[in-house]
Amino acid sequence: MIKRKLTGIVPMIYCFFNKKNQIDTKFIEDEIKLINSLNVKGIACLGLGTEVNKLSFKEKVQIIELISKYKSKNTYLTITISGEKYTDQLKLIKVANANRADWLVLQPPAKKKLNDSECLDFFSNIIKNVSNNTFVGVQNAPEYLKSSLSPNSILKLYKNYKTFRYIKGEGTAKILAPIIKSYPKDLKVFNGRAGLEIIESLKIGCEGIMPSVEFSDKLNEIYLLVKKKKYVSAQKKYSFINPYIKFVMKDIPTFICYGKKIFAYRMGVNKIYDRKPCLSPSDYGLNKSKFIAKKLGYY
Repeated sequence: MIKRKLTGIVPMIYCFFNKKNQIDTKFIEDEIKLINSLNVKGIACLGLGTEVNKLSFKEKVQIIELISKYKSKNTYLTITISGEKYTDQLKLIKVANANRADWLVLQPPAKKKLNDSECLDFFSNIIKNVSNNTFVGVQNAPEYLKSSLSPNSILKLYKNYKTFRYIKGEGTAKILAPIIKSYPKDLKVFNGRAGLEIIESLKIGCEGIMPSVEFSDKLNEIYLLVKKKKYVSAQKKYSFINPYIKFVMKDIPTFICYGKKIFAYRMGVNKIYDRKPCLSPSDYGLNKSKFIAKKLGYY
């Protein structure tokens, strides 16, 4: 079993497209290198922020290989695994293993709603086929995904599989606090939500945050301050970005539309191509995104 500890801020990359509706590999390469410069602990891909539901299998492989090639050696790789069938997910897991992923985050099927028992069986059938050299967990996000696991089912996976030691959650600190308290100490939880409530999430026991990229430099500063128990300074920094996080976190389409543009503007890129289906940006939203990018600072 691997000994590497997974912790800290783990930005989920955006997938950028060119005018031909193809993956913009150069932009994504620059994105990865930018994340390396932030001195964060990890880097993640193929989650909701990467618009995984719009990507072909070949494009998913492209993104995994780009990150594996360009990420810092000291940065661990987290890959979200999605698919409607066991075979779909196992096919992607083979690619993840070949590219030395440190943590696989399994998602339930997107189209079909599973009850707790069905969801447990689905994940069990996948986890038993994952290498013992890779941590595995699930994305448990009742607000965003059709299916989720109960805390009891989470504990069953923990007891049955030694590699199952991390959870990707999506919830308020109030919701996650009692759940984390009920878990064994070595079953770690990451929160997301673009970094919303980061200080409270860390205080209740979250091991780290998997946010979108555009706020990750500021969130990493906050994370390091919280670890040093410098809560006043951390709160001051969080109060500055909190309204901007709330702007993009209204819903997933808004998050993809404007979060991606804020990041691009911070990178100095003004023309961003969207892949349909997507939310069409309004003039207000674009102007607001440019304002936020300016306030956060250009890279």
